[in-house]
Formats: sequence, structure tokens, C-alpha cells
Amino acid sequence: MLGGALSASGCHKPAPPPVKPPLETFVPGEWRTPKGVVMNAPPASNRAWRVLALQESPRPKKNPHWKTIAIQDSGILEMPVGSHFQCLYNPVKFRSWPNEHVSSVAKWELMRSVRCSNDGWATYSQAIHVVTISGDGATVIPAIDQTELSLNETIDGKPVQSSIVLRADDGTTHPN
Repeated sequence: MLGGALSASGCHKPAPPPVKPPLETFVPGEWRTPKGVVMNAPPASNRAWRVLALQESPRPKKNPHWKTIAIQDSGILEMPVGSHFQCLYNPVKFRSWPNEHVSSVAKWELMRSVRCSNDGWATYSQAIHVVTISGDGATVIPAIDQTELSLNETIDGKPVQSSIVLRADDGTTHPN
């Protein structure tokens, strides 16, 4: 039997076509004043991000490593052997918040997502990490350190718990 599923009536239906992973393209951050002046996201928004696929239980034999990703990068993560999940990260998206006079940007939100699917991207779970930067880029407004997406599955009859961890680099050196 090739590429089909058995229906309740006993007839074979063709397998659904594969769905491409929802990788997105990068769009630089900009905002337009009502007068048409274009303001670009400050250089401080061009910070490195890190992502990690971590199998928590049972403990893997190989230690995981943080992957450094640029704001414009998207890609597929390497998952633990035997995992039914496919996970990806998308580029940073920008959201601008104008000041009360709508004459400049008061703050920028940098949002990045990780998504995981175990059914060929028919459905997925998503976690979004947000970093807020002042309009001039001088201040990073404190928020949470990282965002995690927890995954539970059974591999070879054993329960496996994994996490996809996403964080923005804070400018200090992190071990890989």
C-alpha cells in the first residue's frame, strides 16, 4: 500500500499533500509618521538571538548547544533522534509604538517565534519571545529572559520531554 489511508468504509484515500514548514521572510522594522517621515528601528534591535532544542527527559547522551541566529534568519531545528516533531524559528518581527504626539517611536517590540508540529504542519504549537527597546535604542526594557515551548511525546515506547528555548542575546557572552 503506497501513500494512502484506510477510510472507515474500507476504501483507500490518497494521503494529504505535504505542507511546507511555515518559514517567514524578514521585513526590516520601520514606522511612518502621519506626515510620511520614515523611522527605522534603531541599531540596538540588530542583536543576536539564541535557540536551543533541549531533551530534558530522559537525559540525552549528547549535550545540546545554543544556536546563535541573526534577526533575519529562519530555519529548521535539529530535533532529538526519533522525535515526531519538526520545529522551526522565524525572523524577528517589529512592532512600533508611537509617542503621544505621533511624531516618533516611543518603543519598539521585537518579536520572534518558534513553532513545532508533529503532523506535517497541518497544526502547530508556537511560543513568541518579545524584547522591548526604547525608541532611540538606548534602553532595553526588562522582560523575561527566555521563552520555552514544551514538547511531550513517546519515542520507542518511552515518554520523552523536550523544550525549545528562545532568547535574545543581552550583549554578554554566553557559552555555546
